[in-house]
Parts: sequence; structure tokens; C-alpha cells
Amino acid sequence: MLLSRKSGILYPIFSFYSCQKYDVFIGDWGNYDVIHKIRSMGFKVLQVLPINPICKVSFSPYSGNSAFGFEYSFLSIDNLIKSGLIDEEKVNDILSEFTLPEDRSKVYYAEALDFKYRVLKKAFKISFLKLKDKVEAFIFSNSWVKYFCLYNTIKELNDGKPWYEWENSLKFIENYDKLAQEIDQEKYYFHAFTQFICYNQYLSFKKYANSMGVLILGDVPIYVSHDSADVWANKHIFKLDSNGYPEFVAGVPPDYFSETGQLWGNPVYNWDELKKQNFKWWIDRLLFSFDIYDWVRIDHFRGLVAYWQVKYGEQTAINGSWINAKPYEFFNTLLDYKPVLPVIAEDLGIITPDVDLFRDRYGIPSMRVLQFAFSDPDNIHLPHNYTTNIVAYTGTHDNNTTKGWYRTENPNFKMINTYFGKSIDENNIVYEFVKLLLSSPANLVIIPIQDILELDEKYRINTPGTQVNNWIYRDNLLPTKIDEVRKKYAELNYLYKR
Repeated sequence: MLLSRKSGILYPIFSFYSCQKYDVFIGDWGNYDVIHKIRSMGFKVLQVLPINPICKVSFSPYSGNSAFGFEYSFLSIDNLIKSGLIDEEKVNDILSEFTLPEDRSKVYYAEALDFKYRVLKKAFKISFLKLKDKVEAFIFSNSWVKYFCLYNTIKELNDGKPWYEWENSLKFIENYDKLAQEIDQEKYYFHAFTQFICYNQYLSFKKYANSMGVLILGDVPIYVSHDSADVWANKHIFKLDSNGYPEFVAGVPPDYFSETGQLWGNPVYNWDELKKQNFKWWIDRLLFSFDIYDWVRIDHFRGLVAYWQVKYGEQTAINGSWINAKPYEFFNTLLDYKPVLPVIAEDLGIITPDVDLFRDRYGIPSMRVLQFAFSDPDNIHLPHNYTTNIVAYTGTHDNNTTKGWYRTENPNFKMINTYFGKSIDENNIVYEFVKLLLSSPANLVIIPIQDILELDEKYRINTPGTQVNNWIYRDNLLPTKIDEVRKKYAELNYLYKR
């Protein structure tokens, strides 16, 4: 599916600035004001990072316990009150037990999760019965909800242990429908209630964005966590041993980001078994994603063609091997359900000709990152080498901010100055990068919010291969700088027909 000429902002929901009474610890999708500000600058796309449940240790949105569910800390308490599901007085009583942060430039995950969990528990006790029929219909219409609720209920009853440490009768359950009738009903329906609220709140946010002319570009991580509802309920489509542990795990070989590669640790797919199942789990996952996003970026797209497999227990990703998947069989089956695929390929890193052939066969847009460009004139990330069916970034969520990159990563200063035909420094690098990309042939250009605000290395979202200070960036500047940046970017978007 070819893109039309547009531009957008990469702006994770957890990073949204505070503009409501109860979004004190984390950004949430009750912030409709962010849509107005994006649109006022001439941007027509909002790219978000995954909104499925986050890992409660690393807080990574790429490592949650479900590929389908929603992260409840992104839920809007303000909208929960407006919906009449809980009184403001009760919310204030809960909030009074927390110390409110003075620094709004970071996310406070522990507080956000605790606060919203307690509010949801109270709302469940007050309002569940009047919503029960709707929640039941939600479970019936979305098969993933049952497995998600069962998994989380059993996990609670087992003091948070991962599913592969449960007793065998639960670890290797076969009759999930019977289990749903026998499990602790209050816990089971609390999780269903929470997902029902999240689903409807998020879709209201998306509907509003679309009504304002803003499309939502979502992000689908290729892998899921070992300890997840997906692996527990679909063991046969992953390479697991008889005890439920991975035989092999996912990663990538040494690359730009790491000399020892990246060892992600997720179980890899058994594509032979997926083919026998007509790729049902993957197709269900993508159809769900197409429902909640306008466009879907598949992270580590090359893993659908061939993936880096490392034996479980290895300490780095060096000793792995490439294994072929079933790309054409999978996508030909997918086309039976969705004849036009609103998919973007994250095809950075080691990309071989077979990946390019597969991507081009289905007309899937490719990615380019300007920070990677300045090595030689043939570099595919330089704009003079772009085609139209490309999504171009100054940097992604895994990159430094552009100002931080210029200041700390020793780029090819001479080539940068020559390419722009002027002297580039840390004060004009961001504007010149954005202007260059907006003027390029790429039909979609995405600028991270930190680059819009011209922030330095202290504000990057994630540093691959590290576990500290990731996923905590929260914007607190756009409301005060909007008048400064609105005209500048609106003029560029108009000039370059974005």
C-alpha cells in the first residue's frame, strides 16, 4: 500500500505532556490536546510506540505480557470520571496517598501503575455490574481477552510467578473454556473490565485524531515475551522444550548498536507449525493491529523473512544463525483477510536481498534514518538515494536525539557540511535535518518529539543494550514552545506539500 505525501511526529503516549488533573505520573490517551498541537504544526501522522502491556521491570513497551492487550497505565483517569464509572472524590482519596512529582520531564512508572490499579479496582467494585453484559460481549468478540484474563488471574494466584513455573495442570491446560468458568471470577472479570475500558478509551482517542485529520501509526514488535499470555496459550507455535522453556531465543548479530549483537531473549516462532495453522495467531494479531491503528510499523521486519536464532543460555547474540521463515506463504494468506496492507517495514540493520525482494513484492514502504547517512554518497539513508515509497526519520526511538547525536557521537562533520552546503553546528543541525527530509522524495517523514523541541542527549528515549533510564522521557515543553515551533513547521509542511 503506497503512502501519500505526509509528515508526522514520533510521540509515545507515555511521553505526552501533562494537561489533565490526574495524568500526574505518566502521559495517557486522554490528552486530546496533543492532537491539536500536532495538527497546528502541519503534521498529519502521530506515531506511537507499542501500547500493549509494558514489562513491569524494564518498562519496555517491546517486552510486555500480551501482544493484544492494552497497557492500563495509559488509561485516562479523568475520562474514567467523566464516564461516570467512579466519583472524583474517591479518586482524590487515592491520590492523596501519593507524593506528586515536581519534575514532569520523566515518567514515574511505579506510581502510575499503583495509582491507576487502585482507581480501577475501586471503579470495578462500583460499576462492573452495570457494564457486565458489555464486558461479556467484549470477551466474546475478542478471543485474546479470555486468554489474557486467564493468564493474569492465574499469575496473581501464583504470586506473580511466570507461567512456566506454574503447576503442570495450569502450565499445560487444554480446556481454557472450562478454566474460565472455574477460575476466581472477580479477578478474571477485573482484568476483562480493565481491558474493556482501555479499548474504548483508546479507540475514542483514535477516532478524535482521525476526525482532526491525524492518522495513528502504531508499532508491532515482532516477538513476544516468554512469560506472556500469547506463549502460554499458543505453545505449539514457539520453539519450546517439553517443560515450556525456549530451545532458542531471538536477537540480532553484531551491528551499529552493539559489538556483541542484541540478545533479546524472546522465544522464536516455529514457522512450520504456524503454516499448519494457516498463520492464525499472526493474522489475528495483525488484524487486531489494523483495527486500532491506521498504519502498522512491523518492528524488525526482516525477522519475517529470516531471523537470528541463538541457543537458549548463550550470554551474547554472537553465536547464532539465520533461519528462514515463511514470508510469502504468510502474506499471501494475510491478503485473503486484508487485500490492502497498511504496513511499514522497520528494515534497519543487516538487510539482505531476500528481505528487499519480499518487501517490494507487497509494496511495503521501507525506512531510512538520516543519522545513519553520512558515510559515502551511495549510503541509502542519504535523501538523494530515496524513492517515494519510503518513511524517513531524523532518528528513531533507539537513536540519540539529533542534537545529542551531533554533540556526542562524532559524526562525519566534513561530509555533513558539504552535503548541506553550509556550516552545520549543534544549534542548526535539527532544523536543517528536518527541512532536508521534508523536502525529500520520501512520502512519509517522521520527526521525534525531542527533535521538534531541539533537545539534547539527556532526553533520548532508549539506549539499546542498556537497562537504565530508558522509556522515561516525558515532554513538558511543547505547551510552552508551541508558538515558537508552530509557524516554523507549518510553513515547512506547506512548502513541501506535506
